[in-house]
Amino acid sequence: MFAMEPLHKRINSTSHAECPVKGNHAYGMGYDSTSDDYKILKIDVDIDDGRKVSSEILALKNVSRRKIDRHPSDICYVLSGGNSLAFVHGAFHWLGFSQNYSMVSFSISNEVYKEIQLPEQICLGSMYNKFDVSVLEGMLCVYSTSIRKQSTFSFWLMKDYGVKESWTKLFTIRDTEIYLAIPKYRFADGEVLLRCIHAESCGPLFRTSKGPFGLWPQGDIFQDGFVFTESLISPKLLT
Repeated sequence: MFAMEPLHKRINSTSHAECPVKGNHAYGMGYDSTSDDYKILKIDVDIDDGRKVSSEILALKNVSRRKIDRHPSDICYVLSGGNSLAFVHGAFHWLGFSQNYSMVSFSISNEVYKEIQLPEQICLGSMYNKFDVSVLEGMLCVYSTSIRKQSTFSFWLMKDYGVKESWTKLFTIRDTEIYLAIPKYRFADGEVLLRCIHAESCGPLFRTSKGPFGLWPQGDIFQDGFVFTESLISPKLLT
């Protein structure tokens, strides 16, 4: 059973005058195999109304920049400012909210929106939870951090793309000090490297799903990490 449905019936047009001037934004970069080109998607969402969206896409081969006028009309975008959009299976992914939480996908080739169903625990999430989506080992991931009396971080992995039943909860961490956790990398033994922000810490800390990560220096300075795959393709070939 595939849990993806076209959103073209729920698309409306947004003029340039309606574009939000304040709010969260996110970027994503992916390869379009149809046009043999790398593209960057930028999304801006009004901080007061998640349905007011402005998007544009940049194609690197011919350095063309174009505004996207159509967006799902009944879904509020839920973006975590500063995080990159998850890109897998030729589409960008981010979270949205209508009656419940869901995941929105946007095809890089034909620019079609679809909706991917989330685990029930995420769909029925409360205002005390922080949600986001990422990609690990080519698979979609969704995670939540509950910020009640005892913080709880939960992590799900979609083993078969688009199949709701394939969502698998890999682990849960209960830590009273965690305010936010972001998965960064999955090791060969299945452990997941997390970038954590603690309620009483000035800077982020790194740990794994099983405990402290001693190889990364800890401190009160701002640190982040990015995973990339080396390529023999020169960026100069795109010009």
